[in-house]
Order: sequence, then structure tokens, then C-alpha cells
Amino acid sequence: MILIYATTITPRIAYIIKHLFTSVLDVPVKLTINRAEFAQYEGPKINYSNEASVGIHIHPHSLLFEQEVKIVNPGVSEYQNIPILFPVSETSSIPFDPFAAAFFMITRYEEYWPQPLDKFGRVLARSSMAYQHGFLEIPVVDHWALMLQHLIESHYPSFHFPKRNYQYTPTFDVDIAFAYCHRSLWRTAAATIKSILYQRFDDVHERFQVILNNHPDPYDIFSWLHDFSVQHKISPLYFFQVGRYGRYDKNISPTFPAMKKLIRQTASHYQIGIHPSFQSNANKKLINEEITTLENIIGKQITRSRQHFLKIRFPETYQHLISCGITDDYTMGYASRPGFRAGTCTPFRFYDLSTETETGLNIHPFQIMDGTLNQYMHLSPLEAIDCISRINNEVRKVNGTFISLWHNESLSEMHEWCGWQDVFLGLIKIAAVKN
Repeated sequence: MILIYATTITPRIAYIIKHLFTSVLDVPVKLTINRAEFAQYEGPKINYSNEASVGIHIHPHSLLFEQEVKIVNPGVSEYQNIPILFPVSETSSIPFDPFAAAFFMITRYEEYWPQPLDKFGRVLARSSMAYQHGFLEIPVVDHWALMLQHLIESHYPSFHFPKRNYQYTPTFDVDIAFAYCHRSLWRTAAATIKSILYQRFDDVHERFQVILNNHPDPYDIFSWLHDFSVQHKISPLYFFQVGRYGRYDKNISPTFPAMKKLIRQTASHYQIGIHPSFQSNANKKLINEEITTLENIIGKQITRSRQHFLKIRFPETYQHLISCGITDDYTMGYASRPGFRAGTCTPFRFYDLSTETETGLNIHPFQIMDGTLNQYMHLSPLEAIDCISRINNEVRKVNGTFISLWHNESLSEMHEWCGWQDVFLGLIKIAAVKN
């Protein structure tokens, strides 16, 4: 066991200590305010206070002793070739406060500040501390935890840490299950007119070939994907959008038999979750309706979620999900850039800064999305594979969890997705191989 002394144990301290040592490093830890207990303890121990002591001493920043969100400048420096926050000039066994730094990153402290938003109401990646200082593609929190591990090992050579194992979780968002099939007559007519107006006559031809059963629907790659998953021994997680039709919510109605069949077949093989509609983001009633719809289709409780368009508003979005019974969310990532939005590739509990409480909601950050690489960064398929490899290598350095976000339409080879089936194959070749 590792014993950590602090003059005061705040909810922030208790939360981040538990995450770094229990979730990341997988070792038991205890906090104490008793100086005598700390002095007498013969195992590995850390003094997290301004008080002098022997052994490991980490000089604390005030962040973890506060009870409100303030505009702070954490400062950015470098230690052991890794960016660090909250550097300290005082005598300390490590030249920064890793606890305050990790708390700042994984709570998304800066996203509670006034922020510029994109047209969809999302925080911009380029506004983040990580992007502005060039470490968005580095899982700094995991590196800081490993720095603590190495520091403890150097002071207490007999204490051993278990080895972390790299993991890969492929995920799919089913925004639009079918390109042409199983749509209402008015949607088919409207889409056809739009294709004609934009002179996409190949689309018109293909649409009617599919409707007449002369050609498979290009978005209906689910059987192929199942066979591929079995072959490569991967277990994808699927998120289905079953909300009402709207400007940004265009999936097939969950009342259609084909849609119900697809969802049930997928749920018979894989874990599935809700993909809350764009319009439900700030509407708890709608989220509840959509979860109930999906639960009624599969006959199971839904506890996993990923927001449509990756739209998160702190802390309201997560508060709504918690109240709807969601226990695991997979939205943590930027649409416009790959990397580590929360600075980590380790799942963590959502800490609600508005109430200063650790919640039961598990956050699973993803690192790579097909739309990011193609639609935002405009990478070629070969450039996309290089980017995937680079990000995956960063995860492997810390033996973290690599999570990819893909869509069924990006495997269709249609229009802008021509050549991207090879990107997916490259992704699996890179990510699914064990260390």
C-alpha cells in the first residue's frame, strides 16, 4: 500500500489520488492527515503538503484545495521529455504537481470556462491547452502516473507495480443504417430530387437499383463487419441513433422492421449503446425516450452512450446521462482533431465540478475517428493510416486503452469514402495486435 499525507483531504484530492494509483497504476493507496501515522509508516509514502519531511515530497498547488472553478494559468513546462502542468520552483521530489495537473486534464477543468464554440455548439479543439501547447497527441496523464511509479520504485525498490496491458476497443456509430433502403416514400422522393438538382445521376441510378433489389445497399455492411470481427477476434461496441427525424438526425425510423432486425441481430453478438440524437443533447426527456425505445427493441437495459456529433456541454450533458441510468460514456474526444482530449487513454470517473463530487459515470476516451481524418483534416487514406499508427504508438507507450470511432457509411466506398475501407483494414492491423 502507498500512504499519502496531506494537511486536508478534499474531494478533489481523494478523487485524483484514487484515479492515478487505483485506476492507472493498479495499486492500493490510502490518504491520511495524521502526521504520526505517516512518520511511522515504513512502506512507500508521499508527503503532499508544504510541510518538510523525509522521503518523497510533492509540493502542492492550491487547485486541489479549492471548491470553485476559477480561471487559472497552470503553466506549461517539460520534464523527462513530457509536457507538464503546474511546475514548481520549491523543493520537491518531482518538478511539478502531478495531482493538480491530472485533475485539471481529466475533469476538463478548462471547459467550464467561457469558450468559443463551433456551429454545432461544441468546444473547439484548438482552444484547448493541449492543442495550443502541442501535446494533444500525448497521453500526458498516463505519463505523469508512470513518473510517480518510477519515483516510488527509486525510493522503495522492494515495492512492485503490476504491469498494465494494452487494450483495443473498436466502436461504431450507426447514424444512418441504410443509404437507400427502408425509407419512407417522401424521404426517398426528396433525396432523389436533391440528387437530380446536384446532378448526381449515378446516385439516382444506384438508389433505384438498390430499391429494386438489384444491388446491395452500400451502407449495409453489417454482415461483412460481423464476419470480419469474428475473423480478427475483435468485439466492436455499437451505438444506435433511434431519435426522431431532424436536421442532424437522419437515421432510419426504429419502427421499421428492418431497423429493429438490424439492432436485434447486432445486440445478439455485441454490446450496444444509445447514440442520443442531436436534438436530445439538452433535453433529458428526449434522451429517456430514445433509451426506452432501444431497450424495448432488444429487451435489455441500455447503460452505454455516445453523443451524436460528440456534443458535450459541461456538466449538463453528463448530469442528464447519469439521471437516465447511463453508466459508461464514450464521447470524450474532439471531432476536428485526433488525440487525447482529457490527456489520457485510461477510463475514468466523471468528476462534477459544479457539485464537487465524483460520480458513477465512467468516461471512456477515444483517440481516432474516421470523420476527423477525412472530413476535418482532409487526409488521404495513406496519411490517415500514418496518423492512426502515430496515435496508437502513443497509447502503446503507456499500455493504455486505444478506442477507435468508425461509422458504417465510411466503409461504403461511396463518394468521399472511396478508399477508406483500406483505412479501416489498416486500423485493425495496427490496433488489434497485442503488445
